[in-house]
Amino acid sequence: MKKKFTTTIDENLIKEAKIKAVELDVSVAELIERLLRDFLKKEK
Repeated sequence: MKKKFTTTIDENLIKEAKIKAVELDVSVAELIERLLRDFLKKEK
């Protein structure tokens, strides 16, 4: 189940994330979710 999550991020980082999401043909939410999953896997 997906749940809405709100946070504050540097506006330049958001712009870069939007550009990368378009390049990868995914939403920014999907991009962030992928990155967070990868980060948490590496931290175990």
